[in-house]
Amino acid sequence: MVDIYAPKDILCSHFEIFKRCIMMNVYCDDGSTNVKLAWFDERVLQTAVSANSFRHGWKVAAFGAKAFNYQVGALKYTWDRVSRDAVPTTNVEYQYGDLNLLAVHHALLTSGLSPRKITLTVTLPLSEFYDQDCQKNEVNIQRKRENLLRTLKVNKQECFTITDVRVMPESLPAAFSRLAELKPGPEETSMIIDLGGTTLDAGIIVGQFDDISAIHGNTGVGVSVVTRAAQAALRTAESETSPLMADNVIRRRKDRAFLNSIINDGDKIDYVTDKIEEAISALGALVVSELARYRSVNRIFLVGGGAPLIEDAVRQAWPLAAERTEIICDPQLALAREIALYYNED
Repeated sequence: MVDIYAPKDILCSHFEIFKRCIMMNVYCDDGSTNVKLAWFDERVLQTAVSANSFRHGWKVAAFGAKAFNYQVGALKYTWDRVSRDAVPTTNVEYQYGDLNLLAVHHALLTSGLSPRKITLTVTLPLSEFYDQDCQKNEVNIQRKRENLLRTLKVNKQECFTITDVRVMPESLPAAFSRLAELKPGPEETSMIIDLGGTTLDAGIIVGQFDDISAIHGNTGVGVSVVTRAAQAALRTAESETSPLMADNVIRRRKDRAFLNSIINDGDKIDYVTDKIEEAISALGALVVSELARYRSVNRIFLVGGGAPLIEDAVRQAWPLAAERTEIICDPQLALAREIALYYNED
């Protein structure tokens, strides 16, 4: 029993312990480039984004900065923003291995939540979640669950305990709220295009999720096409770096002051930005070609971290009124946010 007349700091400590004993549901879009989290704190939706950038070995904490050093089995890893030795995560096997486990735990540890027991809802690309007959791929779903139920160690830190894992398909849930707002008729079709770091997922929704007419996934088309081009260009400009930093350059490619600060060969800044723009155009063309069979949809929603990169290409390829093609609000967090809202209604 807690003494209600105890000093305030003691009461706060007891309250914190009480909160950590309550099972929390965390909703997670664990992409290969970034992990997006959503959860409810006193009925208020909270979100967080964590970038993936891990290398082998451990590092020291410098000048008070916290080092995130992990051990999975016999292997040691550390989170490193800039290292060119960062282990690639832009492959579909990421979904079932150490790096996925690391990425989810790192996102949890940097979310602001205190370590506790949680249940976790995660996602799989459509091409992994469904088989060739459009039925649930129970083998892949179980592999994903088993991977995230494994334990890992965090050096000098307490870690989260994942007690159960639920797996959902990517992309499709991301438009739940927007479709509810628009209230499309039962004959209208909407295509959701989700472009992440590794995969392109698309689904055709009938009405307000009355039916799913088609799904399409390709694990070879993603923002990593642009990331690799940016890394190669930066290497030419004597600025070899991690995929995470290359993605930062892509996002801030029009910020000349930023580019001057990190590209060592100043004469090659235009070369770097030109190569990035070429890769963005190529990525747009790949997406349009991949989804050419779905020309007759009535509206298009773009989600995922790559949505802004392909918006122009999609608008040019589908002859829809301007307002019928849109990027879902905060597209990178859309999937995690909508899954949280969906399950919170249960």
